[in-house]
Amino acid sequence: MGRFSVCAVAAAVLACWTAAAARAAPAPQFTFAPDQAIVGEFAGFGGQMNEHVYADLSGPPPGLPTLEDEVVALQPQFVRIFFNTTEWTYPDRMTSFVRTVELAQRAHATILITWQGSTVDYALANMGRFADVLAGLLNGVDSLWVNLFNEPNSGTMTPAEYEHVYRVLDDALRERGVRDRIHFMGGGLVSSTNQTAWFAHMASQMGDLLDAWSVHVYWNWWEPQKIDRRLVTEVRTIFAAMPAPERRPVYVTEFGVRGSPLIYGSSNFMPGFWADGTPMAQTLSSAFQEGWFMVRALQFGFAGLVKWDLYNAKYDTGTQDFSAIGCGADGWQERPAYHLLEMFTHTAGSVGGRVAEVVPGPDAPPSQLLVGYLSPTGGTTIWGLDDRAWDISAVSDAPIDYSIGGLPPNTVFHLVVWNGDGSGTNVDEGPLDSGASGTLAFSVPLDGVFALTTG
Repeated sequence: MGRFSVCAVAAAVLACWTAAAARAAPAPQFTFAPDQAIVGEFAGFGGQMNEHVYADLSGPPPGLPTLEDEVVALQPQFVRIFFNTTEWTYPDRMTSFVRTVELAQRAHATILITWQGSTVDYALANMGRFADVLAGLLNGVDSLWVNLFNEPNSGTMTPAEYEHVYRVLDDALRERGVRDRIHFMGGGLVSSTNQTAWFAHMASQMGDLLDAWSVHVYWNWWEPQKIDRRLVTEVRTIFAAMPAPERRPVYVTEFGVRGSPLIYGSSNFMPGFWADGTPMAQTLSSAFQEGWFMVRALQFGFAGLVKWDLYNAKYDTGTQDFSAIGCGADGWQERPAYHLLEMFTHTAGSVGGRVAEVVPGPDAPPSQLLVGYLSPTGGTTIWGLDDRAWDISAVSDAPIDYSIGGLPPNTVFHLVVWNGDGSGTNVDEGPLDSGASGTLAFSVPLDGVFALTTG
């Protein structure tokens, strides 16, 4: 047999092997489905900014320029700031409120101002003053979101009284010529037997006022199953039962993880402690569960997510510390939750894009949770994790494999992993090319949360 024939035979055999290998290549576990939209215009990730951080009530704490730099560097996309009626009593608190709004503006965040609370009568008598405050803030921004009363369904206020206060504020803003620059958000509802009635009233009686609704979600670290119960069994079930024309986008304007309120027999401040006595907000477990929550909230169609809260300061007489950034006395330490939130904000890029399905195949592990995002500028991001890590108190570098198809072909992605090295920070694992098939396979530590992004 001549040389050419041998080469021809070898080439034919190699071609057969290649074809067989191609036929045998496993299908990806997940498929990105950009046409299967979950949220049409996503408002982004962010957190609560304490309006009293600059006030005497909080110290004020040392090192405020460091805090400001950290807030701006985080790039929060949607933030919430309380307006407390004591701002009218204490000038330093009003000054602090305005400075906090200005800090949010420097971070280029969309801002939600929440009238924190009062009696209904006091609110009705002072909506004109509040309208003046809001109109003043519009000198620095194009528009604002406004929400009246924090967790209004937790007290004695009725939905009809709630509506009345909104209508008084609506009239006051129209008189000042700024109503078209202010979006009304209703709710901030907590889990309660009355939340169906509250949603029904906002839908049927306040549709001309409200552009969106909101809820709050908290859970104990040892029962993360409440995440799905609150998001799906409660809120999404109520939402789905409403007539489509009456529905509004739903935001989560507070969320967080609670620890044990007792440690070694002593009562302590919220959010409590992890099992080993570590303050809950400082733990990897708390941050991981918040990552789990954010992925699930996107999968179930929530339009914007606000963590409670971004940094440590005094709201009033109480003491709590759910913060992503520690207290000023300790140098405003960036906690694991800060870096987790940073991974989401930085890889989302521009907001206003489309949240889309990442469809699991028959072989996809049910513990792996993935969701996609298409930014208005054309970027693609997939966020994901494995929820089996919910109760890990120590670092686990066990590799978990993921494979995703349906990606833009021949495109370079970056794999960014929160807690990729066990430090609670973000690790850029470098570029990955999706190739002609638009498929990527990679591994992430069990207790990591990842972003696969073209940004």
